[in-house]
Amino acid sequence: MSTLVFSAYKYLLLPTAMLLVKILGPFSKGKFREILEDRRHQFLFLKKPGGVAALAEKRPIWIHAASGEIEYARPLIRELKKNYPQTPLIVTYTSPSAKKILENIPDLDAWMPLPWEKESLIRQFVRTWNPRCLFFSRTDVWPVLAHTLQKLSVPTVLFSATFADNSSRLRGLAKYLTKSALEDLNQIHCVSDQDLLQIKSLNLKTPVFVSGDTRFDQVFHRLENPRPVKSELMPSPDDFVFIAGSTWPEDEAVLIDAISHAPVAGLRCIMAPHETNSDHLDQLERRIKAAGLKSVRYSQVSQWPSGAVLVIDVVGVLAELYTWGDVAFIGGSFRRQVHSVMEALAAGLPVLVGPYHVNNREALHYQRKNFSSGMIVQVVQTATDISVLLERMKKQQLRMASIKEEIRGEIGKNKNSTLRVLESLKDFL
Repeated sequence: MSTLVFSAYKYLLLPTAMLLVKILGPFSKGKFREILEDRRHQFLFLKKPGGVAALAEKRPIWIHAASGEIEYARPLIRELKKNYPQTPLIVTYTSPSAKKILENIPDLDAWMPLPWEKESLIRQFVRTWNPRCLFFSRTDVWPVLAHTLQKLSVPTVLFSATFADNSSRLRGLAKYLTKSALEDLNQIHCVSDQDLLQIKSLNLKTPVFVSGDTRFDQVFHRLENPRPVKSELMPSPDDFVFIAGSTWPEDEAVLIDAISHAPVAGLRCIMAPHETNSDHLDQLERRIKAAGLKSVRYSQVSQWPSGAVLVIDVVGVLAELYTWGDVAFIGGSFRRQVHSVMEALAAGLPVLVGPYHVNNREALHYQRKNFSSGMIVQVVQTATDISVLLERMKKQQLRMASIKEEIRGEIGKNKNSTLRVLESLKDFL
């Protein structure tokens, strides 16, 4: 059945899709148009001197990450460069939003869009770059790509793989296409025992290992190598700091209602919107003012007045700001889906999430893990829930240092996934 589904995908679905792309491409806009333009002009960014031929001669290690999945690849990139400094590293992406991330990774030698899912183009890519192996980050394994590399004897590895119980990849005809793609890999490194069980349901011949989630290594690396922040705004040890990270307007409406009614002495609130454009920031400040509260923008002040909400109007400092907090709320969870809870947990903070959190493995997993005064992750449905929990946690403030240490110790058990992946790959590298 897997062979039949793969053939239908390769010889019927893909040619139809490519025909539609050719017809509709000239009328496309936004991100999809950028995807087409990158591939049409064979976009390539060489970060190191020497040219393609010089890199290909050294047989680079190839990493593929769709977009945000590059965050799972960052620690792997660091360890590869540390252990194999003379071997070039190249990265392909699917979504052009990855380009902004890739620009800031110094250890890369080159990056470019993944070739279209067509065997002749994949073969051409391999002839050009002569890669010694390919690492797939998280989920983005393309069936024709995996099959073609298997025929060309290019080793392929999937790492930080995860398969939710309700994953569409494991249902219907997609299940057989997933099975076909994964069976062409040399190794699969999944996040948890639960993922292992899901993968085993496919009856794969590919070796599968439980190696953990490399994103945790990236989060801890960030905490151990913090970016500069405005230390003059740092709260005092007596303050009780509630930080809401990556918020959207739907989250902010509930949060502002909660903090305006929370009877918590010494409460300080930091709000870091996911979008920091002027329209969103203006809207947020109007909402704060309408609730009878004051606000100041992070970039514009040298002092944080008592009682004012500190609005973070810059990007790239949220991980550091979590270390200022006592309790965190993670945005998106009153909207459609929660953002990552990892950074707040790694900083040792008890975390609150709204009702839309089932997309996030850690948000679900750590609801079942307790620190000494409650669950590490707690679900809130209303502004009142948030107010009540903040009041309850404020009463634990004298014990907050030990609570944070307890949570950091629990989350620290996830370290070193990257090293476990690399240990299994010595024969390929």
